[in-house]
Amino acid sequence: MLRSLHRCAPTAVRLRVAVLAFLWMATAIPARAAGTPLQDWSAIAARTTPATVNIFAAQLGKAEQPSGIRKRVVLAGSGFIIDSSGIIVTNKHVVAEAFRIRVRLQDGTELPARVVAASPFVDIALLKVDAGHPLPTLALADSDRVRVGQPVLAIGNPLGVGTSLSAGIVSGINRDLLNTPFDDYIQTDAAINHGNSGGPLIDAEGEVVGLDTILLTNKPDEGSNGLGFAISSDVVAAALRHLLHPDRDPIGWIGVGLQTMTPRLTRALGVPGPGGFIVTAVAPDSPAARVGIKVGDVILGYGQQNPPNARILMREIATTPVGQSHALTIWQDRRMRRVAVTVQVWPGMGAPEAAAGSAIARPPPPIPPQLGLLLAPLTPLARTTYETGSAQGVLVAAIDPMSEAYGSGLRIGVVIENVDGKPATDPGVVARAIAAAARGDGLIALLVHWSNGSKWITLHTGRLPVPAPH
Repeated sequence: MLRSLHRCAPTAVRLRVAVLAFLWMATAIPARAAGTPLQDWSAIAARTTPATVNIFAAQLGKAEQPSGIRKRVVLAGSGFIIDSSGIIVTNKHVVAEAFRIRVRLQDGTELPARVVAASPFVDIALLKVDAGHPLPTLALADSDRVRVGQPVLAIGNPLGVGTSLSAGIVSGINRDLLNTPFDDYIQTDAAINHGNSGGPLIDAEGEVVGLDTILLTNKPDEGSNGLGFAISSDVVAAALRHLLHPDRDPIGWIGVGLQTMTPRLTRALGVPGPGGFIVTAVAPDSPAARVGIKVGDVILGYGQQNPPNARILMREIATTPVGQSHALTIWQDRRMRRVAVTVQVWPGMGAPEAAAGSAIARPPPPIPPQLGLLLAPLTPLARTTYETGSAQGVLVAAIDPMSEAYGSGLRIGVVIENVDGKPATDPGVVARAIAAAARGDGLIALLVHWSNGSKWITLHTGRLPVPAPH
């Protein structure tokens, strides 16, 4: 998006600083090692930039006080053409709430654009322009073949200055930024700034390996710190198949929320062997619910697949043809089970809300001091005070700031929904589970509901030395 530019320093000062900087660099920076020439992107740039576009989205800004008037603002973004008829890929956030969108092609032509589709599960939207002639396009690469350290080129419209290129390397792959259940970001040190959103991340073959989407900075107004992230081309390709052919390529769903297991969760739940994915939620009347999968179960295998993390498994499920059945290997009630689950069309991305219920207020039982928690029933007043929504469980009413629980992120007002695979219907259930864990290996697994969703954690009851957190 557009940002303000700082004024340049006075000419004399700028020249003096530049001379000093040059002299320092000449003495401090060693010569480039032989055999490692700077990557020449000129041929790739000439081939790819004609298929990239600058996007300008007009929307109403925030209401000014005290007048309440909302002024028009124009935000800059980027995109690239994937079909010669004028279909353009960009980020959904680039065009959100826009009442007018214009696209500038590389020859300077400006065209009105309309949103033809937006993904419900990732930050991707499709625009359409009518140029009156075929347009150049870019091809998507197989992001499974992307390797850390390979060179990449980011193309976009940073700060609205026009098409710009920045080169770097792939700094990391399969990054999880906790935006969606399918997160698969490629990290790069190529400069990605506001306005680059929606532009392509290009490999040395001139193909798109990612959709530039996010930059991480210490402050909201900062530019690139070398921490840029692009949605992987495999996720982009899956989203495009669904957006272009929603009836032919629907999103697969079995109705579970998943979290990758940790060694501590494995120990706490008695799972034989490492790996797997613990269930954080099960939608009512979903394929998973119909075969008896419950919160706290651990999925150890999906058909012939053993993905390394929960996000990859969710992507596998999302791209499985609807109506196809897969065998799930699950750890349930401390025994192994195999069930066949049939993938169905994803009915919506919202997390299923549990039925609202009222808790009977009663004094909470004493909690072992090792956890540093005081729990209370989740009363209607507590729901209103702490905005717990439809979460079901027991409320954290007090917490020792020096406790492991506090270090794990628990705070007053969060809700413990499940303990060691059993619903936390009242504080007594949690207290008994803690006592049982203290007689065992000392670890207890809790499903905790925060404002941004639910997540399993493990806490130590105090019987054994506290292991390092995972």
